[in-house]
Amino acid sequence: MLSQILSKTIIMRTMLLILIFCLSFSLQAIADYFKWEILFAEKGFGTEFETIPLVAEGKVEFVDKKIKCRMERFWTRMEEDLLLEGKTLFCLNGDKANSVSVVCRDNHLNRKYNLLKELYPIAKDGFQLFPKMGSSSPYLELRCFF
Repeated sequence: MLSQILSKTIIMRTMLLILIFCLSFSLQAIADYFKWEILFAEKGFGTEFETIPLVAEGKVEFVDKKIKCRMERFWTRMEEDLLLEGKTLFCLNGDKANSVSVVCRDNHLNRKYNLLKELYPIAKDGFQLFPKMGSSSPYLELRCFF
């Protein structure tokens, strides 16, 4: 009788530990450790821009409905003292596709909550949506920061 109770207790503890491990890993794998946004300059690079915060994968909504873009390939990699996170912006323009990928990295152990209010460099990359228009082509920039 006592051995049955002990074996059930051991099984329940093991199952609980496995469940806790799985839940903690799944939450960690989808977390955003950086802030992500798209800067959209409708009149070209260097002009006024609209900031579009990114929260999830999928279609990105712009004021101009002719622009068709989506966010894909979200990934995070954590090691002992290095955090990497990447995302890719895809845009379709007729039969031509443009894409840009950005990877943010953090290798400072005490940066987690940024208590010292330090300024960290922004990782960014962008492209002209209609290159044939020259400098007046709408410009999209994907960027991340801590």
